[in-house]
Amino acid sequence: MSLPLQGKRVLITRPAEQAEDLATQLRALGAEPIVLPTITILPPERWQPVDEAIRSLERFDWVVFTSVNGVRSFIGRMGELGVPVSALARCRLAAIGPATARALEKACRAPDAIPDEFISDALPDALGEVKGLRILLPRADIARKAMAEELRQRGAEVVEVAAYRVQQGVEEAKAHIAILPAPDYITLTSPSTVRSLARMLEEAGRSDWLATVPLICIGPITAEAVREMGYQPARVANEHTIQGLIQAILEEAMAHAHTATNA
Repeated sequence: MSLPLQGKRVLITRPAEQAEDLATQLRALGAEPIVLPTITILPPERWQPVDEAIRSLERFDWVVFTSVNGVRSFIGRMGELGVPVSALARCRLAAIGPATARALEKACRAPDAIPDEFISDALPDALGEVKGLRILLPRADIARKAMAEELRQRGAEVVEVAAYRVQQGVEEAKAHIAILPAPDYITLTSPSTVRSLARMLEEAGRSDWLATVPLICIGPITAEAVREMGYQPARVANEHTIQGLIQAILEEAMAHAHTATNA
């Protein structure tokens, strides 16, 4: 009996250090994962705003993390400054979803709030009443501003700091595209992976992939970035996690197999 994704080539566009979990799960389903990092995670250009926030954690009611990268970079910087993790643990903590929550629990403690829907737009509701509270957002340098603006509209004082930087385009990956066979599915896990992949494919003369290969998106914000580039997602994961992404691939594969059978 063949595995559900037997022989299917699945393009993974996450940073190399974050791709292995998805690749491992895909191999277990019979797929051939192709790791093609489209972005690189780097330290922020300036640590000063992060350092000031770390040294004044007692002034914040909430610290809200929207990615595993944010947790790792922020808590890693605390260690470099000699600030104990207990200083962060005294704040109320929020995480965008289960992966970020696990990273936070491992490095500090379990978060106090996780939204029902694992997207940043759902976080304000998860925090409850925020009027008069001070909220710290350690995020990417290119993070969307909608959540911070919503929290401010609800009466919170919001401090945003770039805890890490996203660099689009990976030189080694660009060279690799030219010799790759077209994949059966392309996975996309953030707007930055969408934009970077589109640019890399255009430079390699492979833009047709975005129109002909099913694009599987981890959530609605990523899907919207695909549409803004002029393409259509084949599937959007119902649960905005790696497991949800894999389920979306399986659903697309089943739909394609059903169509082929009835053709």
